[in-house]
Amino acid sequence: MTPSFLLFFSTTIMGTMISLSSTNWLYLWMGMELNLLSFIPIMSHSHKLQETTGSVKYFMVQATGSGLMLTMGILSMNPYMTSYQLIINLIFMMSMCMKLGTPPYHQWLPHVMTSIPWSSCLMLATWQKISPLMMLTFITPSEMYPMVMMIASLSAIVGGTGGMNQSQMRALMAYSSIGHMGWMLAALTISNELSLMYFFVYTMITASLMLMLLKSNILMSQISNTLIPTKMMMMYMIMFVLMSLGGLPPLLGFIPKWTIIYMLTEMNMMTPLFMLITGSIINLFYYFSMMFNMMLTQSQLLLSQSPPLWSLMLTSMTTVVPSMLIL
Repeated sequence: MTPSFLLFFSTTIMGTMISLSSTNWLYLWMGMELNLLSFIPIMSHSHKLQETTGSVKYFMVQATGSGLMLTMGILSMNPYMTSYQLIINLIFMMSMCMKLGTPPYHQWLPHVMTSIPWSSCLMLATWQKISPLMMLTFITPSEMYPMVMMIASLSAIVGGTGGMNQSQMRALMAYSSIGHMGWMLAALTISNELSLMYFFVYTMITASLMLMLLKSNILMSQISNTLIPTKMMMMYMIMFVLMSLGGLPPLLGFIPKWTIIYMLTEMNMMTPLFMLITGSIINLFYYFSMMFNMMLTQSQLLLSQSPPLWSLMLTSMTTVVPSMLIL
């Protein structure tokens, strides 16, 4: 790692910390801008054309969302705008949807993730969602919950159907992120703690999968849509993490989904629940398609070494821990 990379990485973390600890809109906005301007050089640190293009797309979308958020903050402090609270809330939701990559402002996320390396994909899918998700968790008024649930349902469907015709692993992970964001938003309408728990579990599973893909230098066939590894151990590890990411019981990813399903059933919210489950089943479909192709296709992945210890530990956490909790 170069000193400049470490500097920008540190300021990216610092920007998120400022946003989480701020007590007014201005400091919150400043923290998110520091995070954005520090993450852009990380995305394009190798100076490849596709990384630069993805960085520009990401900057344009995030800058638009930040502008809307700043506009909302200014309007909310104006005493003459109290009768327009609904419009202010709509502007707030638009800005957060842009920053999180949820429908109807999700088109940028697959394009950006397909043009950046796995390390940047990992930060984009996890760390970069912390500030806007925390804002939604602690600031969203209860009267906006029906809109949040509608966005959550749409995110689950888009995340499922969008990945059906993708031939790149990064694009699949982008649509998977959109689908999981739908479950997080649904959990937000139930309990703040449940939403944070889902995000923590999602981060653990996604980090373990992307780190394995980064370490193993995964190749993706554009024609047959197959993921093809040579080492059997790495193949099974990736398969287990994919099943956990899809929420297959009794793996770790199933526990927060099961809790959300139970709570939505108790609240008699059957239509959003049906859409969430449908999107999750579609996600599982293309996860299983990748796993079957991994088992049935001739190996084409080149691994320089055997699976490292950290990947074994992360995979065991996604498989053994939930089984112990259930027992």
